[in-house]
Amino acid sequence: MNKLSVNGTFHVIQRNWMSFRKLIKISIFPNLFDPILYLVAMGLGIGHFVGNISGMPYLTFVSLGLVAATGMNAANAESTTNAYIQMRLDKTYYEMNTGPINLEEIIVGQALWAGIRGTIFGTLFLLVTLMMGILHSWLALFIPIVLLITGTLFGFLGLTFTLLAPTRDYLNYFSMLIIQPMYMFSNTFFPLHDVAPWLKNIGWFSPLTHAVLLIRQLATGTLRFQSFEDLLWLILVMTVLSVIPQKIVRKRLNY
Repeated sequence: MNKLSVNGTFHVIQRNWMSFRKLIKISIFPNLFDPILYLVAMGLGIGHFVGNISGMPYLTFVSLGLVAATGMNAANAESTTNAYIQMRLDKTYYEMNTGPINLEEIIVGQALWAGIRGTIFGTLFLLVTLMMGILHSWLALFIPIVLLITGTLFGFLGLTFTLLAPTRDYLNYFSMLIIQPMYMFSNTFFPLHDVAPWLKNIGWFSPLTHAVLLIRQLATGTLRFQSFEDLLWLILVMTVLSVIPQKIVRKRLNY
């Protein structure tokens, strides 16, 4: 990426950050309400009837899974609904494209911003787990890096679908058919090694599954060689997904 591309991408991130700062106070509650609700219902509720899972209390198991899921949902919201408004309604992409910033740079900047947004809200929920005494290792300091990679990955994925969606209503199908199943079946609320083989195999391909595993291992200090395989898988998927929206953006946006 040349200097102009870096500058253009940074400009997109900076512009989104300036808008985000004005709304951060009213954004915290909507983004944290859902995971906290699941934490109370699953971790504190069902947790009373469930013993240890994967070598840890069920409350710890669920809480750390929700850290990754919170990052995913925040990045998805930015790369779908918010991005659609900027693309189609406010014509923000058009305004930026009239300057020295090309559409590919806007896409990369938007995906990176989705990753940053996912990191912010995922880390805020991580602080909730810290106050609950769930973090047991200094390696938890590296969790925001996993959240950034995961959020950027889902940023590119969400932008791909947003570019292809003919109307805003189609974004609901992406959330219902892709994001929600990942939320529920990516080792978040129950271990995949105890489910049917076909569901276990599908769950393995979910990027969220690998993010959840990494975050649990960092929080509990149980990193092993397979952890690096999970990290490589996330980076590989992110790299592959980054190509798709950059290839189709000019065909979908006639600026």
